[in-house]
Amino acid sequence: MDASPQQRALEMDEVLFTIYGFALGTNMNTIVKKMRMCLVSLHFKKCFIAYLRSVPLKLRYNGHKTGPIVQWMKRYDIARLFGLAANIHVNNLVTFNRDFSGFDFSNLSVLDLTIYTMNPSRTNYSNQVQSLHSLFTEAASLTHLKLSDNTLSNVLYEDFLSHFPILKSLDVDFGSPANAEDPDGASRASEEALHLERLVRHNLYGNFSLCSESLKILDVHEPFLNSIARLDCPCLEELICQNPIIIGGISGSALAEEYGNSDREFITSFLETFEHQICSSDIETIASISIVPPDCMEGNDSFQVGSDCRIILITFNDSDIDFLQIERHDAVERWDNGVQ
Repeated sequence: MDASPQQRALEMDEVLFTIYGFALGTNMNTIVKKMRMCLVSLHFKKCFIAYLRSVPLKLRYNGHKTGPIVQWMKRYDIARLFGLAANIHVNNLVTFNRDFSGFDFSNLSVLDLTIYTMNPSRTNYSNQVQSLHSLFTEAASLTHLKLSDNTLSNVLYEDFLSHFPILKSLDVDFGSPANAEDPDGASRASEEALHLERLVRHNLYGNFSLCSESLKILDVHEPFLNSIARLDCPCLEELICQNPIIIGGISGSALAEEYGNSDREFITSFLETFEHQICSSDIETIASISIVPPDCMEGNDSFQVGSDCRIILITFNDSDIDFLQIERHDAVERWDNGVQ
């Protein structure tokens, strides 16, 4: 029995979808460069739009070049944006807010958001940053967030992060050293994120405490922390930190002396399989890596982690530790003088 015209049209559409998937992928930045091949007829255009509405798309926002793409997506109601990476200079905050005003982020799962300025603390950008945050209040499907903001805008990030109830991975970097007492609210928000499994905090100084029922990986290895004063994370499988530090009242230097491995071959091979970022320029200055078993903290009420949790303690050469101590002192002094 011959296929009806409707069946033949449906089969052709399925073939087109397959071709589009193979030729176009899901990256909007590259799809727009190939758009002409999809608009040779009204039917092709219809299938092209339908394809874009059905697949999880990714977009890298880089200012004025990306604005027209966003406007085109809004015009055709293409809202299945799965991943967004945006690198925004403060001068372009208004443009970003205008481009994405009214955009449907309900399908967004991965967000890599960088807001930066060359002169932190010179100008207050709180209003623009908060306007940007308000764009994502409906992104309840977000599971992975990488957040960088060096504008020192005194924005309470606890409010922003509260909109993502199923967040699993959070990576926060405020550029300059940030007080571990959490004036930005990012750590408090991570405690309230019931599904959070991975937390990375950059450039914290002072005394860090955290309570999380779900957290599995905690990375605070960047160099300004004085101590991990309290940790109540019963599911924690991995803690990454850096000397000099005090962990649950125990000196990191004492732990490094007992558990440290300074063999260069071990260090190199370990870092090759290490999932966490360490600057390549820093690798040669690593003196030892310690894999500390959790039972060395047994009976310590201020340090409660998973029974199989491994503590990865990175120790640098003495000259680098001296430099870090100076940097830590300067960070605290800047905070005391009212500059984050």
